[in-house]
Amino acid sequence: MGNMKTIEDGQLVLIIWRGRRYLKRIALDQSFHGKGGMLRYSELVGKPYGIRINEYDIFEPTIEDIVMYGLKRETQIVFPKESFYIAFRLSLKKGSRVLEVGTGSGANTFILSHAVGPEGRVVSYEQEERHFRNAKRNIERFCEWDNVELHNEEFTGYNGEEFDAAFIDVREPWAILDKVRDAVKRSAPIGMILPTANQVSDVLKTLEENGYGDTEVLEILMRKYKTVSERVRPTDRMIAHTGYLVFTRKLDITSPSSGA
Repeated sequence: MGNMKTIEDGQLVLIIWRGRRYLKRIALDQSFHGKGGMLRYSELVGKPYGIRINEYDIFEPTIEDIVMYGLKRETQIVFPKESFYIAFRLSLKKGSRVLEVGTGSGANTFILSHAVGPEGRVVSYEQEERHFRNAKRNIERFCEWDNVELHNEEFTGYNGEEFDAAFIDVREPWAILDKVRDAVKRSAPIGMILPTANQVSDVLKTLEENGYGDTEVLEILMRKYKTVSERVRPTDRMIAHTGYLVFTRKLDITSPSSGA
């Protein structure tokens, strides 16, 4: 019990009242005013996470909590149901270097940052200045490590060390696939997210014509259930289609006699 983590001034807390979630940063001179009454933040300092005070449950925020309730959105974010799977499919681990084209609001960037750890690197490009500024604020506010390199420019190629993997979230990924391909190592996984089947079709045509292999298209659906023991059933609403995921790998096609 001696190493029990306690709530301190400036830290994030997740406040839950009857299923409603609120992500807040502790400030000693402020209070949370909700339908469950007033909660003074000063009452939380020094107390452990995972406690109930009056009608409020107080938890340490998870990565998902920060993405869903903390990051300011100016674009459609990559939902956690996709972003965690993306990090898995890109085979990211501590120390990996990953390229991201299309930062958006920085939600997926945040997940990639956690996946590669303090020894890794995320290099992300966002062409729209407004989205770039918002993503920069989100990353600076919530990322645990200084391992994200943001660029407010169109991705036209990368001259540094090759990346272990890449992820693309732009309207026309086929237009930059060759540049992304040149920036990653041989056999490296490349992922994309697309909202429409038409875009998937256009991407597949490009992949079929240029050095890629092990291509897969999938969609992730998640349905939650009501947690009342006497009447367990699906919730009335769900987040359904949020995007098609396309995964492929860089492939160099050579003839058997080349020796490559």
